[in-house]
Amino acid sequence: MMNSEIIPAVNEEVWGLVEERIRKVEPYAEWVHLDVADGTFTPNQLWQNPLDLKDFKTPLKIEVHLMMKRPETVVGDWITAGAKRIIVHAEALTDDSFLAIKEICQNAGAGLMISVTPESSWKFLTLYMGHGIVSFQVLSVHPGVAGQTMITGGGEFPYLESSYDKISGLRAHCPDCDIEVDGGVKIGIAKKCREAGANLFAVSSAIFSSADIGKAISDLETDVA
Repeated sequence: MMNSEIIPAVNEEVWGLVEERIRKVEPYAEWVHLDVADGTFTPNQLWQNPLDLKDFKTPLKIEVHLMMKRPETVVGDWITAGAKRIIVHAEALTDDSFLAIKEICQNAGAGLMISVTPESSWKFLTLYMGHGIVSFQVLSVHPGVAGQTMITGGGEFPYLESSYDKISGLRAHCPDCDIEVDGGVKIGIAKKCREAGANLFAVSSAIFSSADIGKAISDLETDVA
């Protein structure tokens, strides 16, 4: 099975809080995940200014999760600002915008990950495998707001496919792909996601709500080992 990695996820409305959270996890992680939302794809707005990153120095590699309807208009700005991986939603893409984003990322040497929301089947992602995409995200909560409970079938959203089933279906179809799960990841749930086939874990509340961030990350790493 592919090596697993815990990626602290930052979901904040202003740059000052984004910066603060990045600094808190620098000693404990290799990557950091930054949520960006302009209110077109989400019910809320989050920090969304790539210029804040341009002169910002961190040893962490940055992945930027663009929760917006026209990501192709800003992808280049985020890569210029320092993003090493871009995450965009399949639901927000047209054929032309996908190809434009793919070309921008390839030319810049940045990674490209395609995500699906809880309403979409993992099978939606197979459309991109033929274009050489090998990194995918299962967004296991509704996009935008931090602190939600992972959608696992039944409960509040009985009509939605379990995130575990999405991960396992995707892994069976693409054994060598990176599969990131984002939303509601915590001890125990992380382990189940790992067993389903995820190898990357974007985690916000379970890390930043802890009084000991280093231990929280270490415990999650143990959970998915």
